[in-house]
Amino acid sequence: MIANFALLVAAFALAEPTGPTADGVAVTVSNPLRAARPVETIALSMADILKAAPTLQARRTIVVDANGKAVESQLVDLDADGKPDELVFQSTFAAGERKEFVVRAGERRSPTRDDFRVYGRFARERHDDFAWENDRVAHRMYGPALETWAEEPLTSSGVDVWSKRVRRLVVNNWYMTDNYHQDSGEGADLYSVGKSRGCGGIGVWADGKLYVSRNFVNSKVLANGPIRLVFELEYAPWDAAGRMVSETKRITLDAGQAFNRFESTFQTPGGTTPLALGIGIAKHEGGVVRFDKKGGWMRAWEPLKQQNGNLGCAIVASPRLVVEQKASELDSLLIVSAGAGRTATYYVGTAWDRGGDVADPAAWAEAVEGFARAVSAPLQVSLSAVRVGAALAEPTGTDAPARAGSDDRKWSARTCDSVMSDGPTLTDKWAYDAGLVLQGCLQVWSATNDSRYLSFVKQSVDHLIDADGNIKGYKLDDYNLDNINMGKVLFSLRAHSASPADAERYRKAIFLLRSQLKTQPRTADRAFWHKLIYPRQMWLDGVYMASPFLAQFAAVFNEPSALDDAALQILAAETHMRDPKSGLLFHGWDETKEQRWANPQTGTSSQFWGRAMGWYAMGIVDVLEFMPKAHPQRPAILAVLRRLATAIASVQDRNSGVWWQVLDAPGRPKNYEEASASSMFVYALAKGIKNRWLDPKTFGPVVSRGFRGITETFATTTPGGRVSLKNTCTAAGLGGNPYRDGSFAYYTSVETSTEDFKGLGAFILASAIIE
Repeated sequence: MIANFALLVAAFALAEPTGPTADGVAVTVSNPLRAARPVETIALSMADILKAAPTLQARRTIVVDANGKAVESQLVDLDADGKPDELVFQSTFAAGERKEFVVRAGERRSPTRDDFRVYGRFARERHDDFAWENDRVAHRMYGPALETWAEEPLTSSGVDVWSKRVRRLVVNNWYMTDNYHQDSGEGADLYSVGKSRGCGGIGVWADGKLYVSRNFVNSKVLANGPIRLVFELEYAPWDAAGRMVSETKRITLDAGQAFNRFESTFQTPGGTTPLALGIGIAKHEGGVVRFDKKGGWMRAWEPLKQQNGNLGCAIVASPRLVVEQKASELDSLLIVSAGAGRTATYYVGTAWDRGGDVADPAAWAEAVEGFARAVSAPLQVSLSAVRVGAALAEPTGTDAPARAGSDDRKWSARTCDSVMSDGPTLTDKWAYDAGLVLQGCLQVWSATNDSRYLSFVKQSVDHLIDADGNIKGYKLDDYNLDNINMGKVLFSLRAHSASPADAERYRKAIFLLRSQLKTQPRTADRAFWHKLIYPRQMWLDGVYMASPFLAQFAAVFNEPSALDDAALQILAAETHMRDPKSGLLFHGWDETKEQRWANPQTGTSSQFWGRAMGWYAMGIVDVLEFMPKAHPQRPAILAVLRRLATAIASVQDRNSGVWWQVLDAPGRPKNYEEASASSMFVYALAKGIKNRWLDPKTFGPVVSRGFRGITETFATTTPGGRVSLKNTCTAAGLGGNPYRDGSFAYYTSVETSTEDFKGLGAFILASAIIE
């Protein structure tokens, strides 16, 4: 695979030095992937380095490995103020490998010409090109003089690709000889851009059309090797469907990487509404394009002209920002969402089948998908102050490095702030996982009384509900229980709405969702089908999606039968899915016992999937919140909660304090510790204790170990304060097409993700109730 070179998410845990003996910084770097990373760049904030070891001088810092051997590094000044902002260096990592380094005082070696493996420059002699390269790939973009060149004028902000056979830098040589359209053994410019987006150009997508800029007007190099290149291109304002838009594009390329990091910041005068952006791959004859929204990528494989082999181009972005794939006349487009005045971050990668890295379309597919996984699971980095010469495990003033986010009181707010930093709205779709995050943000608002959180929830929902309460993209006759979950936030929005019109449309939307549950298909004992496409099947997930909504509806709109129905779902799930030996619940139950995943005697699936039980546990405590003490089913629901809590505690990992993807198989090969289920269990148990439904002496230690385990095992914080949560199972289900057989092998083959809404939402809820 091609490793993630990017500005890595670093969990900088700074141990405060206790005296003048703290003259170095220990750096621990871990690879969370179950895959090797051949080349990775670690970027350390100089501010964090100097905070940990104030006696260091930025320009006299070096990096050494665990054996004391010097590691090549580079100082990077990102704001052109003459002061280093980052210290970057590279290393390789095996699957799951952890490495240790030390930053200490020392004389920096001046790099030689042969040390440089990245380079970029403005080429005035070539009509204002900006060209850049590393030892793997090369590109260029077009400046203002090319627009008026008499011989071949071109107006385009597309990204050109130069195909390289060699590892050395060639840009200067090719410009000097000016014959780079012919391959003389080093490679050549064999790619056609024209007015297309080329490989990774961007534009504004509006009204089914792509609006693009002219050529860049200014360029600025911020870092130029030997390890990392950073430069910026500025684009003059252009008309995008009636509004003027300008762009500043920052591109980062590291040595040894096939992917560039693009950060395009858009400005619209006085505008705050979201932007849809189209990132393009040029359409060329014979090219084949593939798209995976869930993976966050679009890739192409195409023949180059004059039988010069084949080229791969790919775009990778955060899956939660990817909207859809579209096409214009010239390009295949990956549509992503971004707020006006905000930054769209994505990656552009290329490979030539004669370049030595990728031989065919299958290898390119593997490389792109591997890179996307690496983006979703960045290296985890921690810092702590040390005495130079001491063992790396002996940080000054503490017994061990402090953990990221050691101020636990702030986890929920900081995580919400991190989510909110991506744009003015969370999502462009009505989705259960987005609803989970928004419920968490409402809890933070309730705890802090900071109106920003309520406003964010309102903005995220408002553009999905029209004046008549209709929900964008929602279809009642899908009878999908997942679609109910996001409706839970509407109760709070309605109750705290300053606008009667808003309150009314929220009410209408609530009643629309309620009408689905009135006609939702059911089993013989009135348990909800999970979805219409899964006839006569009950899944634990659905209890959380629907029952708390029904309970709150009953309380707000005085419909007792809705609460009765909520209780019925909880009790039916335990009746059909609880294993009498372990007390754990299976993921699903097929009333017909005909599904391939179903036990022919009991109808249950075969495994205890962590998140399924997490959904169920949260659903129980959220229903109890609205259940009067006199309700006839309350004792039965409390009994279910206590049996479930006992079973959950019994499978908590003794060492880490968290829970595994398949709950009863800790340590079994391919099984893994999973973040969303762990957060859900902590939330449910903590809420049970808080409301005196569970014994604090019995379950309090379980919650404490669990929350500590989550923050130590899964949660990370970047130098800028962004909170991420790794090891969240992306999705799991039963049946369908392709068929999911519910086996251990199936659940443990599901990919994990960082910043997945299901993990983040559960973590916010768990943090908020503990704080």
